[in-house]
This record gives sequence, structure tokens and C-alpha cells, in this order.
Amino acid sequence: MQKSDFKKITGYLWEIPKSFRSDMQVPARIYASEEILGDVEEDAIKQVINVATLPGIVKYSLAMPDIHTGYGFVIGGVAATNFPEGMISPGGIGYDQNCLSGDTKVLHSLGYYLPMKSLEKKDREEIKCVDFKKDKIENSIPFNFLRKETPSILKITTKTRREIKATPEHPFYTPEGMVELRKLNLRDKIAIYSFEGVSYKKPLNRVIIDEKDVRGVLKKAGIKEGSKRFNIILEKLKYRNLLPLTYSHPKLPYILKIMGFVFGDASMNFIGKRGDGVFDFEGKPEDLEKVREDIKKIGYTPSPLYFRKRKDSRNGQYHESYSFLVNASSLVVFLEALGVPRGRKVNQSFRVPKWIFKTPLWQKRLFLASLFGCELRCPHRRLDRRGNFNAPSFPVGKRIELLGNAKDYLNDISKLLKEFGVRVLYIEQPKDKKHINTKGQVSWGLNLVISPAMENLLNLWGKIGFEYNQERAFFANVGIQYLKLKQKVLKEKETTIKITIPQLLKTGLSYQKIANQLATGNPLTKRFIMDVCWKLNKGVKKITPRIPPNFPLFKDYLQETTKGLEQSGLVWDEIEKIEKIPYQDFVYDFTVNHPDHNFIADNFVVSNCGVRLLKSEYTEKEIRPYLDKLATEIQNQVPSGLGRGRKIKLSIEQIDKILEGGVPYLVEQGYGENEDIENCEEKGKMIEADASCISERAKNRGRDQVGTLGSGNHFCQLDKVEEIFDEEVAKTFGLFKNQVVVFIHTGSRGLGHQNCTDYLKIVMNALPKYGIELPDRELACLPFNSPEGQRFFKAMCAACNYAWSNRHMITHYTREAWKKILGEKANLKLLYDVAHNIAKIEEHEVNGERMKLIVHRKGATRAFPAGHPEIPEKYKSTGQPVLVPGSMGTSSYVLVGTEKSKEAWYTVCHGAGRAMSRHEAMRRVSGQEVVNSLESKGIIVKCWSLRGIAEEAPIAYKDVEQVVDVVHQAGLSKKVARLQPLAVIKGE
Repeated sequence: MQKSDFKKITGYLWEIPKSFRSDMQVPARIYASEEILGDVEEDAIKQVINVATLPGIVKYSLAMPDIHTGYGFVIGGVAATNFPEGMISPGGIGYDQNCLSGDTKVLHSLGYYLPMKSLEKKDREEIKCVDFKKDKIENSIPFNFLRKETPSILKITTKTRREIKATPEHPFYTPEGMVELRKLNLRDKIAIYSFEGVSYKKPLNRVIIDEKDVRGVLKKAGIKEGSKRFNIILEKLKYRNLLPLTYSHPKLPYILKIMGFVFGDASMNFIGKRGDGVFDFEGKPEDLEKVREDIKKIGYTPSPLYFRKRKDSRNGQYHESYSFLVNASSLVVFLEALGVPRGRKVNQSFRVPKWIFKTPLWQKRLFLASLFGCELRCPHRRLDRRGNFNAPSFPVGKRIELLGNAKDYLNDISKLLKEFGVRVLYIEQPKDKKHINTKGQVSWGLNLVISPAMENLLNLWGKIGFEYNQERAFFANVGIQYLKLKQKVLKEKETTIKITIPQLLKTGLSYQKIANQLATGNPLTKRFIMDVCWKLNKGVKKITPRIPPNFPLFKDYLQETTKGLEQSGLVWDEIEKIEKIPYQDFVYDFTVNHPDHNFIADNFVVSNCGVRLLKSEYTEKEIRPYLDKLATEIQNQVPSGLGRGRKIKLSIEQIDKILEGGVPYLVEQGYGENEDIENCEEKGKMIEADASCISERAKNRGRDQVGTLGSGNHFCQLDKVEEIFDEEVAKTFGLFKNQVVVFIHTGSRGLGHQNCTDYLKIVMNALPKYGIELPDRELACLPFNSPEGQRFFKAMCAACNYAWSNRHMITHYTREAWKKILGEKANLKLLYDVAHNIAKIEEHEVNGERMKLIVHRKGATRAFPAGHPEIPEKYKSTGQPVLVPGSMGTSSYVLVGTEKSKEAWYTVCHGAGRAMSRHEAMRRVSGQEVVNSLESKGIIVKCWSLRGIAEEAPIAYKDVEQVVDVVHQAGLSKKVARLQPLAVIKGE
């Protein structure tokens, strides 16, 4: 886009005419100086133009001087649409999305992985997620699929060489909870779920068994054709849609898992006089519950779990036993038709059913993983060799006359394993596995012994793994990471032996100099490098890299890398590299129907706003001796950071009251004063709010976040009034020079973000219904008076009430801190609270007529003039207070609304506006450097994370002086006072 494309309206207003693009409904206007306009991102300008295409938009698409790229709508953007038939859009209120690259592998509940971008086209696929409260892996369904283009992306590489590509804002699971990628540093711990699974392949729609096969099994079992029982069994299978059964049947994955368990630790048979078909499943309670869930998915009802103490016939000792039954003759017949043995398996000849060899790899995995969950030896380290594991073995017991069949069965298993790259060593017949029962019948146990080689175990545990056995899956997941670390160490040594040292020896460097240059500690010690140099010079051709003596024992590694993760299967890895890479493609994201809002991608666990100003009666000179104590106490009273909340969680009923009652409800409960209500936009409550329009997921995310600061640029700041520009207005506002004030900037936290996430999918799905076509799907909007539009508006109003309530409770805790340090008589009065991410129904003048409009403000602040009916009585003579926070360590401003701002729907900027990404800021300056710089100016900084300081460094933002000067010179508002920071309490 060229500067010539803009028409200069005034020195601070630029227009892109409607004729610029055929789909524009109105011109696009940007308030900016020439210098600011020259620095605006081209993508941001495109977004202002795109908003000009919205159906029903009135007069202009507008952007304030703090303009920068957002989600769909530009941040600093303003748009008004007709009421009530005009559009309403989540992206036009305040929402940004964090995403992953399209090739990211998302782990499915059935153990296969899918590319992230393919999930949007699949219906109700279950994927793996983590329940952080229970420390266990669960399943959830993704929805709200989103995508956007990005010119670059970040790539994480961990110590075990795992990689993932994501946008800087994407959160990852760490010991501190979910943390955005941009906030992560080298050597930070990050959660890994080691199991990888196999790629998905669509099964063929070919028949495995049909009614004819089932009839054959019924006849073989002695059930007379045409009898009542014969017909009932067939009808029950048809009723459950199990016939015919094809490779693509949606229930086949669960059938394969149940088959594996019956081949293993369960049994099925006809019992009693009536010959009822019964299954008996035994195992640990947590594992059996998963089996029960899958039985239900097939269409049958399992019994509850039974507990009893059983006597072992071999040693006479008692042990605890858990089991459940399934009484279902039709299921017994069905599985027998599929090749599952009925009765005591030791007495029967059976093989792996031939049809299983025709299934895709991921379906074979389900059978094997379930079977191995019953029978394969748990991962177990070798005591005699550090870093190694014993050979896994798979046992089977048979009557001595059936040992030939047992070997055939084990060879079938071996053949399946080969498809996963798993090598079998041999079949053994241990002497101690002979057993003679009370009838004198001899049986013998055989073992299929699997190679314990490193790559072999990585394929066995990482591609097949274990189903229905949480303990074995846990040890396998830790074992995978342990072997990955060993693999990395050996590879590093091998490269040094074969490539690096030979190249340096050719240069003539001494052994000592080579060692000094290459030694990094463990595993590349100076002693190791000098030894390799000596051997290479002596002509030793084969030098085998070995793990160092101080390589951790598996038991120590397990204890260290699973701290706080219990037996969830997650393991802590360490970030080794974070790099920005070019990426000219879409990135993707979705949400999931789980309260912990996460999923597993490439083995990683990956997850509204406004301001208020409080006035004190103190000057800087009076406060300075107490400043550090005040800042510390406020930091202690007000939790801050991504996902952080208070120790006390509100009930859903209490959240509902806040969502609908806002600030007035909190004042009724004894928090704050009636004057607080009067000094809040909308008196702290939008009456259209409806808590029932907010999802349970969003409410749960907000239960412990009332009275907390968000992350990023959110803060609580102690300022002094450094300069007064308008004495009369300042006096009305209660401001005087050198006065100490408190600036609070935060919003509706996780609840508000989740609410937008929830409705964005609804809005996107509704676009075809209303025939809406847009240049960018992120602009997703729908008619305000539609059922979906009304629900979203009511939900947004509720989220606004939550945001005002959040800032109000921060005010309460700040007042508590104030009184604790300065005494009970010390108090803070609310000057004003105004939102800057909101859509409201307002009355404005359009072409000489008054009309109602739906005004969207995203990163923009309402600025009503003197006499406006919606501002407090005390400010009617001056106009509404407008609060504009600067970047950290720079000035903030109090402005006042003017009549001239009607050209911009009575709107001004909301801050300085970002000039560079958070990642770029962190690259250019460290958090400690920023702290040192601020402290050298006498500014106290309180923040739990130095990276949070770095990414919000002043260099990351436009000059707030220039931004405010634009809206002042353009006549949108007038300067009243400039504030200078004394102490900053930051969100993480």
C-alpha cells in the first residue's frame, strides 16, 4: 500500500476512499500523524479496509493512532453498524487467537495422530487432553476451529530433540501452569506426553463379518436355527448396528480394544443351565473403568466393579481382586465370529484373526496395545547396565499338546510387530514355566522375547504403547523420554568422534586445544575428547560412543522428571532452543470441551479489557517513604499472570450474580462505596447481561480470577500527577499536581477470552445461514437481531460486567493494602472506570438525524463530551474522563471528551499501541535491563517474571506522547493531566 492511496483530510486524519476496493461499503479512516502513519503495519491497514466491507456499517471504518494488527479487527479500531439489523462481531470487541502450524500432529483418543489443519473437516473427533486436577489423560472434543495467516512463527526444540511450531501467544504446560510461548526461556521446563502413536489412514469399507458368519457360530454353539434364542441374538446385534461389520465401522476401534483384552486377561463363555453368554474382566479399578466405557460405546451395559479377596492356588496367598461382568450372549457370539477364543484359552487352539492383518496400522495398534496392557512385561531397567532396559517379553500358556499352536500365535504377534518396526529376538520355553493342574494336565508357558535395543523400544512404547493399563503406560512414557535423552547423548558423541574431532585434527591443533574448544561438560568432557584424539591418531578405526558414568539411573530420572505430574504419563522436558522462522502459511487453533482447555500436539501439552483511576489525598513527597511497602503489599494482595487466580474459588451461582449484577452487586455485598457505581461506565452494569448465555467452561475459568491482574500489558501502577494542562477540568476531576494516583489496567480474564472463543465458532457457522460474505473470515459477524446475535450480545454484556467487577475487586484489595501501610483513615476514591473492548447500543447523529447504532470499540476508549446524558452528573459540565495508560515506565494521560469527537463516534485511543512483537522485544532487551533502567529513574518494579518485564519494555510501544498528541490536535479529546509512574505492579 502506497502513501498516495491515502487522502489527507486534516493534518491528523487520513482516508482510504470507498473507491479503493469494490467491496468497501464506506471509506476507511485513520487518525495519525505522518510519522505514525508511516510506521503502521500494512496488515493493520488492510484490516481497517476489511472492516469497511461489513454489511450495515455506517459512515466510516475508523482506527485510532495506537493502531496495530489484531484478530479480524485492528486493535485501536472503531466501527458502527445499523441498529437493530446491523452486524455484531466478536473480533470487533476484543479478541486475539494463538495458533499452531497446520502440520502439527494432534494425538487422537484412539492412538493415532492427525495434522492440525485436517481436524476442522472431521466431525466430533475425540482427542487426548490432560486433566490437571486428577493428573490423568482424558479425551475431549475439539471445536471453534480458527485459522489465520502469519509471516513468521516460533519453533521450540527441547533437550530430547522434540520440536513444535507455534505463534508467540500459544500457551504451553509448565510447572507454573499454562505459559505463553513468548514468555518461555531456554532451560525452562515444559510438559511432554511421550507416546506418539501412528499416522491415520482411512479404513476400507469392506465387510469383515455379516449375518451369515454369525449364523454359523450360533449353529456351531448348538443353538438351533429358527429358535427364539437364535433369533433374539441376531436381532440384538442388528439393533446395535453391529451387522454387517466393516473395517470402517465406527465401533470397530472399540471392538478391537475389547478383543485384545479378552485375548489377554478377560474370558468369555456360555455358563449355567441356560448357557448365558458372560464376560469376566479383571484388573485394576482405574483400568477397568476405561474398559467399561468402551463396552458402553459398543452398545452393551457392563456391571459395576466388584471387589473380593482371592486365594492364589499356586502359593495359597490372598490378594485383592477387582472385576466386572458383561452378561451378553449376543456379544459372545459376535466376538467368536471375529475369531476370539471362547472358554479357557490354555486348552484351545487359536491364532490372531486373519482379518486383523488387513486393518490399517492404527487399528492393529488398538488390538496389540490392549493385549500388551494385559500381558506384556512392564518397562523394567537392567540393574547391571546403566541406561538399558530388560528385553520385554510376551507370555502365553498352553497345554503341552498345543505348544505348536502357541508358537504360531506368537509368530502372528511377531508379524504384527514388524509392521511397527519392532523386532522380535526369539520364542523361549523356560523350564520354570511348566505347570501341572489337579487333573494331571500339563501346560507350559512360552515367551515372545522382544529386542531391548533403543530404537526397538522407542517403536514399541512410542508407537504401540499400552491400553487399559495406566501403570505400564506411565513407565513406558518416562522410558521413551529417558531413551530419547540417551539417544541425544550418543548422537552428540558420535558426531564429535566421526566428524568434529577429525576435522580439527587435520588443522594441526593439539589435543588440549581441541578439548578446550569442544568440551561442554557432560557428555563432552575434556578427558573424553582427548582420549578420542589419541585413539584416532593411533589409527583406531572403530570407537563406539557410550553413555557417561554419570548418566542418570532410570529411577532417579523418573523421580526428577515427573515431579508434580504423578502417574499422568506426562514428563518434564527442557527447552534447548527457541527460534523465529519464516512461515508463509496458515496457522490453526481450536478449543476443546474440557475445563482444563488443552490438547496434545507434537507431544507437547499446549491452552476484554479496560482501565480505572483511583485518587489519593497524598502527594509524592508524603508517599515516597512508604512506596516500596505499598507496591509490595498490592502485589501480594492482587494475584497476576496468565491463568493465575485467587486461592478462593467462587461458586457458579456467585459467578452468575456477578455476571448479571456487576459492580452494584459487589457494593451490596460490602465491597466498595455507592460512589464507585456512579463513577463507572454504565454504572458498572450492563442490564442486557444474561449469565445463561455464558458457557460453563467460561464460568469455570473465571471462578478464581475476580480481583486479579491479567498477563501481558495489564498492570496496577502508582503514578504521580506530573503536569496539569487544564486547571478547571482537573479540579472537577479532583486532580492536583504531585498527587499520587493508582492506575489499574485489566479485563475479563479467562472468562472473557473463553466467551469470545465459544461464540466465534457459532458466528462462523452462521455466516452461510445469513448469506454473509467477507474478505477475511476472522471478521466473522452476524445480524444483531438474529437469535445468535442476541445471545452473543447478552453474553458480551455479562463478560463486561465481569471485567468491571474484576477491576472493582482489585480496587478493594488495593484499598486494603493502602490502609494496611498508611492507616485506616487513608482512602482511595475512584475517578472513573472505562472499558476499551466493548460493543454498545448508543445514539449518535448521522447526516443530521439521531439514530441508534451498534458501536464496536476494540482497543479504543469512549470519550463522551460535556452534557452527555450517559456520564456522571459531576462531570456533565466538563465531559467524560478519558484514561490513556502509557507503556511501562512512560507517561499516562487523563483526557476529557469533546463534542468534535462525534466524528469518531465519541472515541479516542486506549494506549500507546504496540510497535513490535513481544518476542522481538525480548530479543532486543532483557527483563533485568528494563528493571535497571526504570530503577535508575526512581521507578519501583514488582513483577513475578522478568520475561514479563522484557516483553512489555517501553521500546515495544509507540511513543504515547505522539499518540495522545494526535487525538488532542485532532480535537477528539483534550489533555487534562500527565501522569508519571512511581511503582509498577505487573501481570506476568
